[in-house]
Amino acid sequence: MKRASVVTLVGLLMCLPVAAAPRGSIPAQMLTNDNLRVYRRSPTELWVYDMRPELGMGMHGVPDEQLDMVRALGIRVVRHTMYWYSMENSTEPGVYDPGYLARWDDLVQRCQQKGIELEVIVHGNAPGLSFDNRYEGYRRFAQFVAAMAARYPTIRFWELWNEMDVGFTDLFGAGATGPDGQPFPMVERGKMYAEMLKLAYPAIKKANPQAWVLTGGMSNVGDFVRGIYEGGGKDYFDIMNIHTYGVPVRNSFIARGLHVYQVMKEFGDENRPLWNTEWGIDAGNLVAAWGWPHDRGEDDASSFDEGHKGQWRAVLEDHWRRRLYQKVLPYQFDANNERQVEGEPQLPEGMTMNDFGFGIVRADSLTPRPTYNWLKELQFNRYINHQPIRTMDVEVYLPDGAHPVGYDYANKWREGILIIHDVTVNSLYPTVIKLELSSG
Repeated sequence: MKRASVVTLVGLLMCLPVAAAPRGSIPAQMLTNDNLRVYRRSPTELWVYDMRPELGMGMHGVPDEQLDMVRALGIRVVRHTMYWYSMENSTEPGVYDPGYLARWDDLVQRCQQKGIELEVIVHGNAPGLSFDNRYEGYRRFAQFVAAMAARYPTIRFWELWNEMDVGFTDLFGAGATGPDGQPFPMVERGKMYAEMLKLAYPAIKKANPQAWVLTGGMSNVGDFVRGIYEGGGKDYFDIMNIHTYGVPVRNSFIARGLHVYQVMKEFGDENRPLWNTEWGIDAGNLVAAWGWPHDRGEDDASSFDEGHKGQWRAVLEDHWRRRLYQKVLPYQFDANNERQVEGEPQLPEGMTMNDFGFGIVRADSLTPRPTYNWLKELQFNRYINHQPIRTMDVEVYLPDGAHPVGYDYANKWREGILIIHDVTVNSLYPTVIKLELSSG
């Protein structure tokens, strides 16, 4: 690919708002500009990744009609769940349900044809596994995800478990009690999760060296995260990943993201990619937060839709400006209302509260809500879709005298700052640059 000219880059940057992403000191972080971030993965490995804000989408169902609707929004990254207990539904490892396997074979092929990048979340205990034999569960899970990564090499993103800090499994202490009869502290749960990562991460990387491993989306963005680091998990995942719920949605989106960022910073890891793979709002939670609108006699249907769109707009505006996360994937394309509403909402005939859930389509799973139409007009990912891969010079601070392998580079005005020439940056995943340490 041709190297981007200065004029081209300046023109692109002028189209994008100035970011307010948190920055550390020069030794911790050096950005070429607000659209790139540099992460020192190890003494001999540097990552460069695209920080232009991107919107993905969580999806329960994946029929062609819905995939086409998602692509019409300019979205290419789709999060979908692979249930371990559905694929491996017996106590015998490596024996897969034929129907579920065929469904995934078909899904992967269709997504590839439509230009969709799957982000696959794997969770749900396989039969015979529980907290009591959790280490056997960790080993068996590592074997399973490695087998799936090998079978589906086009799937580059693997998310390990879902809100495992608080539920969906007991393998990391959620719902279990210690010898004192008390629930396990979040730090201890995080350490258990790190034990699983130490087995699953190398297994996935061996099966598919091109795969990227996300932590499961966490509800607890404090002590559970600390537990991962204190348990030695830092080198056994690629992308930190959280969930942010609450009303207003933007408040949680920002506060929880900044919280986990500070924890990452405590462990010298603040430049690692951070994703948010669940956030959203439904009518039930809008009413619970503000007691509105039906108790004031307003038009419930239009108010629910306007409140829904307003919450989405606030989150995406912040994502566009602050760039705290690399990618955000809402919950989700097709999702029902999740909270009961006291009183009797005034809705059009034939509609239920599920027509005003977290999703951007009605309860029939296909009729667009106003938020969908707004997103289609907005085309949030237009700059990334216009130029998904860029070649440019990258500015990086390497105070230990390391230098890139296979790239031309030059020293800048300050000792330790290098300009690495002609780095190709793919907006989907980091570019890995090998480093050679100075012999002196």
